[in-house]
Amino acid sequence: MLATFVLPVAQALRMQGIDALEVLEDMGIDMAKAANPDWRVSHEAFQSLLGRCVELTEDEAFGLLAAEQLQPQVLHGLGLAWLASDTVYAGLVRMVRFGKLISTSADLRLEEQGDLVHVYLGRNMAIDNSVAAGRDYVVGMVTRMCRLTVGEFLAPVLIHMERPRPEAPQRWEYMLSSRVEFDCDITRITWSSADIMEPLVTGDPALARVNDEQTRAYLDSFLVQTTSRDVVDKIVEKLPDGPPNQQQIADALHVSNRTLQRKLKEEGTSFMDLLRDTRLQLARKYLRQPSRSVVETSYLLGFSEPSTFSRAFKRWTGVARAEVRDTPVGEQPA
Repeated sequence: MLATFVLPVAQALRMQGIDALEVLEDMGIDMAKAANPDWRVSHEAFQSLLGRCVELTEDEAFGLLAAEQLQPQVLHGLGLAWLASDTVYAGLVRMVRFGKLISTSADLRLEEQGDLVHVYLGRNMAIDNSVAAGRDYVVGMVTRMCRLTVGEFLAPVLIHMERPRPEAPQRWEYMLSSRVEFDCDITRITWSSADIMEPLVTGDPALARVNDEQTRAYLDSFLVQTTSRDVVDKIVEKLPDGPPNQQQIADALHVSNRTLQRKLKEEGTSFMDLLRDTRLQLARKYLRQPSRSVVETSYLLGFSEPSTFSRAFKRWTGVARAEVRDTPVGEQPA
């Protein structure tokens, strides 16, 4: 799941006077990676973190408190597209459509019933080791994003929660501004259609589409986890120390050289092809960043000298790296 969900949790811990970095470190979560948009954590690790937070704060509603600290950027492009939606309903549709961004095991469903709209938040707590605070966090996240989208007060009609009834259920109704039923077989948030289908003056369809495309590209980048992608990840990691060889990558992936070669062949590629393509794509990306020097780019790509990098780039593309450096982004070759 999105590791950026850790950020609101850390903020909620700080509000309770608890050292968030120490807690996260104890749970094996490295906050230094939070700036990496590709960073993800296992569902189990996040659930364990929330369970620990409830213990430390002695606050059974900690999941809701953490969700209240969530900002749209935590959801990357999905959060920005949600805010730019024409209606709150359109934002919910986006959430269901791109649910795998939130968690690869997400099972979200939207259903219209008369003048009501239901959003079902899947996963069975009885079989997936979820904690009650985890269910609270997800419900709180959805209701908060809907309020941020409309820019004013917006409350669900009713919330069903697949979690045990808390000791102080009135806190859930206060924090979620809705009637809440506990010990249900499902987790479902219900809105009045009229409340969430009203056009928003803040809607920006063009901006929403741009962020939809970004979200789709992000999803495509990790949902299909292939050996080739694993190899590319390791190549990028090792390039600053010089271009790695196939044996080094095989060792990093804990497979034999022969096994790695066979798997790549089955995927229609080879280690050398991936190494060359990775360096080329990174070279184009870095050269388009004015703040990044050629010396730094050469180093990040595993070249000992800028001149060596320049010759390699000319060999790969047929054009000099200076031409790419000086060409406006919109006019550069793909």
